[in-house]
Amino acid sequence: MTAINELLDSSATQKPAARLILALLKRSRGAFAVALVACVMNGIASVMLVATLNRALSTPASADGALAWRFALCAVIALLTRVVSGVLFARLSQDTMAQLREHVARRVAAAELRDVERIGAAPVQSVLTDDATNVSMLFFALPNIVMHGSIVFGCLGYLAWLSWPVCLLALAAIVTGSLGYHLGDKRAIASLEAAGQSQDKLFGYLGALFAGAKELKLHRARSQQFVDGQLGAAIGEVRDHRRRAFSAYAVGVGWIIFLFYGFLGAAAFWPSLGVRADAGSTAGYVVVFLFMLVPLDGLLNNIPTLNAARVSLARIEKVMAEFGSLRVHASPVSSAQDAGFETLTMRGVTHSYFHERDERMFRIGPVDLTFRPGELVFIVGGNGSGKTTLAKVLTGLYEPESGVIEVDGKAVGAGERPAYRERFTAVFNDFHLFDALLGIVDPNDASRAAADARANALVARLALDHKVKVVDGAFSTRSLSTGQRKRLALVVAYLEDRPLYLFDEWAADQDPAFKAVFYEQLLPELRSRGKTVIVVTHDDRYFSIADRVLKLENGMVVNETRGGVRSTVVDEATAVVAGSR
Repeated sequence: MTAINELLDSSATQKPAARLILALLKRSRGAFAVALVACVMNGIASVMLVATLNRALSTPASADGALAWRFALCAVIALLTRVVSGVLFARLSQDTMAQLREHVARRVAAAELRDVERIGAAPVQSVLTDDATNVSMLFFALPNIVMHGSIVFGCLGYLAWLSWPVCLLALAAIVTGSLGYHLGDKRAIASLEAAGQSQDKLFGYLGALFAGAKELKLHRARSQQFVDGQLGAAIGEVRDHRRRAFSAYAVGVGWIIFLFYGFLGAAAFWPSLGVRADAGSTAGYVVVFLFMLVPLDGLLNNIPTLNAARVSLARIEKVMAEFGSLRVHASPVSSAQDAGFETLTMRGVTHSYFHERDERMFRIGPVDLTFRPGELVFIVGGNGSGKTTLAKVLTGLYEPESGVIEVDGKAVGAGERPAYRERFTAVFNDFHLFDALLGIVDPNDASRAAADARANALVARLALDHKVKVVDGAFSTRSLSTGQRKRLALVVAYLEDRPLYLFDEWAADQDPAFKAVFYEQLLPELRSRGKTVIVVTHDDRYFSIADRVLKLENGMVVNETRGGVRSTVVDEATAVVAGSR
């Protein structure tokens, strides 16, 4: 047990993949130690079985009741230790896979939005499915490796006790076979790594199969080229790489077993070894050889699983490293009252990103803006002018490259950014609607019925009560149109009751009647409650209700209109005029 603890505690000096698996095993070090001990005991009991059987067969006169009882005891110990190790490793397998998935999910949830968008879902999905499964299979292979390894070493020790020449011959066969196996093992690991990279592409194409379903249905040639071409090629790459990997392992196992057969022939037919001179010894060698053959084959056939797990652990660590190191942040604010503010100011804020449409780097800013409670601000501009990016920087989802965001004169740094984000409720154009009021309604809270009532009142106000209900803090369905799901997202935003609200093209998918409700009723109501409301919009017919309208062009605020009257123009000509006044 002490050795196991030292192994687990030394994870800081291990390679990244080893550190990860050892960190996951720390919670179950006791069960892991017991399982390993059970495997070793199973190997010892199995070798004792063959030794007892060999003695009974080679010297029939000594096959008395004591040997029979010893054989029975060894058989019972072998049975119990195999069952115990199998059960414990099965539990370790599933526990480790669950912990691994939790670890990956937490890293992704804690990562910056820009990293999440850059990396995408495909590598993470690959890690959470195939790679996590490979790691979990390690714990099904590990008991076989330990037990079969114990049996093989025990049999070699027994052979050494019977005859040193025969034992050395067996070792020579195993070492020679292992050298050839190692050459194939290196090629197999390279193929497994290539298969992992191909699988990332495969998951990306599988995502496109669903995301682009409409486009594929409308164009048969496109569908055939995608399914048979890109998707089919990715599937074929994964298959071919894994086929090469496991074929290399199969050749390596066959080579070692062939050498072992050669060892059997040499031991049986090489007179100088002296085996044929003693019929009893010959029978003993044959029993040990045949008994060792199956564990040796099992040991070698489980090594590919071990290597696949090692490659998967390295891939998991590599993908997690792309999300950056975990940061320790200040605790978020505990309530909307704690998040109150007088001014929120952007001073010289800039942010750059790659503009997919124009295939160039695009920069917003420098932006200098101030927002106050009880203010309704519209952000307008053409497509690609930087409105959504500005909204993400303002809400703290993107980090400014230069400049600073201040709340009541205090700069928001990296440590304060999570708490700063807690001030905002946002419904972006590419929003996601969860199936429950997460973070708003506690399923175990006795007051959840009152929260359900408030939510259902808002659902009714948005004319969705005939389609969906809120029950125990969860929506009864999300099988709705995009516009209807956006209305449910608005319900969630209302219930969050935070000081700053941001809506990114919320009304774009709404009927005219609901647009009027949004602009003429809901937004003024939020403003009257002292909320700062920022709306990214194209609906110019409602600009007059805003306190300010900010227009963006090429990432710059080019003019500002207050109460329907243009008051500031941020281009050079207006700056000169404003200065002369």
